[in-house]
Amino acid sequence: MQSPESHYQNFLAEKYSWMLGDLSAKEKDQLEFFRSFEISPQTNGIAWDLGAGSGIQSIPLEELGFQVLAIDFSEKLLFEIKIRKPDTKIRTKVADIRSRELYQGVSPEILVCMGDTITHLESENDWENTANLWSSFLSSGSKLILGYRDLSYGKPGDKNIFVVRSEGSQIFTCQLQFTQDKVQVTDIFHEKSDTGWTVSSSSYNKLILPIDDIIGTLARKNFELKRKDEKNGMKFLLFEKL
Repeated sequence: MQSPESHYQNFLAEKYSWMLGDLSAKEKDQLEFFRSFEISPQTNGIAWDLGAGSGIQSIPLEELGFQVLAIDFSEKLLFEIKIRKPDTKIRTKVADIRSRELYQGVSPEILVCMGDTITHLESENDWENTANLWSSFLSSGSKLILGYRDLSYGKPGDKNIFVVRSEGSQIFTCQLQFTQDKVQVTDIFHEKSDTGWTVSSSSYNKLILPIDDIIGTLARKNFELKRKDEKNGMKFLLFEKL
């Protein structure tokens, strides 16, 4: 069993953007999502994208006029932002979102944390501490957007396997195995070459964070829920710092 960081570094990062599919289409979807939440620069124009990956939220935020800082623990994925958009002014930073040292200087007017990033935290205590950092760092009126998959629907012992993407000589599948407070995720990659099929896999844990618990935790940290939405199994929450 690997940590989420080592899973990405050793297995997923090189396949991640392919797994997502058409990145341009994903970016357009995210742009429309931000517009539907009426997101635009209002104060200092700074946006932070936590768990930015290859930038499917960062790039739309820049298109909306924000000065974007993209943060991720994968240097490889962050580098893809500049490859896909050479003229970008997005700044990148390799960092752990749990690090107190990260939250220094001028706070952004919007903090975005999407793509299941919060479920990659190792424990509920990790989640609580990270929420504390956000509350201490963000100014009154700042916005916080979370996007994640609520895995609390599963019961301990349940298993689920599904195809994430299949194209020609490559197949990416994912198996979920539910326990009491976590889900063991096993990513499986099939690839065909001239000599036949090869299979590789890697497992890590995702944290189960019921949406009501997320809202309750952030309410205690002086965040007010302004809007929530759901699409394709993903939960989206917009908060404002009081």
